[in-house]
Amino acid sequence: MTFRWGVFGHGKISHAFRAAVDVIDDAEVVAVAGRDLGRASAYAAKNNIGAAYGSIADLLDAGGIDGVYICTPHTAHFAPAGPCLDAGIPVLVEKPMTPTAADTTRLAEQAASTGVFTMEAMWTWFLPIYTTVRSWIDDGRIGEVQQLSASFGFRAPFDPEHRLFSPDLAGGGVLDVGVYPIGLAQWLFGAAPETIAATGTVGRTGVDEHVVMAARYPGGQLAELSCAVRTTMTNQALIRGTEGHIVIPEFWRSESATLHVGDAEPETVTAPHRASGFEYQTEEVMACVAAGQTESPVMPLRESVRLAETCDEVRRQVGVRYPFETSGP
Repeated sequence: MTFRWGVFGHGKISHAFRAAVDVIDDAEVVAVAGRDLGRASAYAAKNNIGAAYGSIADLLDAGGIDGVYICTPHTAHFAPAGPCLDAGIPVLVEKPMTPTAADTTRLAEQAASTGVFTMEAMWTWFLPIYTTVRSWIDDGRIGEVQQLSASFGFRAPFDPEHRLFSPDLAGGGVLDVGVYPIGLAQWLFGAAPETIAATGTVGRTGVDEHVVMAARYPGGQLAELSCAVRTTMTNQALIRGTEGHIVIPEFWRSESATLHVGDAEPETVTAPHRASGFEYQTEEVMACVAAGQTESPVMPLRESVRLAETCDEVRRQVGVRYPFETSGP
């Protein structure tokens, strides 16, 4: 049976999702909705999608969907997710699930109370290359893991009207790309940090433009993490162990990893995506829903809450508070 997807949002990232669905045999995007019916209709026509709607309510009222992928700006994730859950429709919510731990917790609680599948689209955790990375670690190839170094930064042209630089839209590097190194550390060490120290540069619009973090995890492991929207970084992850290390280029979307152990020849493994890389998280949602699960065992809601709590704390230390926040960070 074909899983019928509705998409709420029609920006750049929605194309990556559509490309992913196209390579999944039993999935199809059947409808798109957004806050602008004209743009949604144009998107549907261009991408051969059968229906377009101007609101989440219209999309849900029309029926004929099995799940909704929400890919609007950060601040517009929570509002459409709630009605989907109330209607019994599973949701895949683009990262960050919401801009704050408080709202992420509220959404997780609503998902639990309705019993409807909900997952944050932390696609990195589902990429095939990480099966190899985890096996190297579990097999002791690099000894005991000691440290992670990971960065994700690029230089965006400054535009106070763009969402990246808008505090009203939860702009800044931490929520846009910082979730990737923070999330990778959480995946690697299986926990949120015990302690984290963050410093950074806050730009003229009041959002973080460059952040550097040092964290310690419950097992004693350390992490140095960084993110930026005005600075180009190395954009790789380095996992250090007592006997060797693993290098993962462009770790958030990586298709390869290299194992270094002593004087041995480095071992590189490649795992090309079938499409955009979003296909693996999409298949996870479909498999979980088919099995009657309300959460993903790989990316359960508690992980989303932990990630949001860490991002809140980083922003608090750097000095970024969004206008819409009623409390904290």
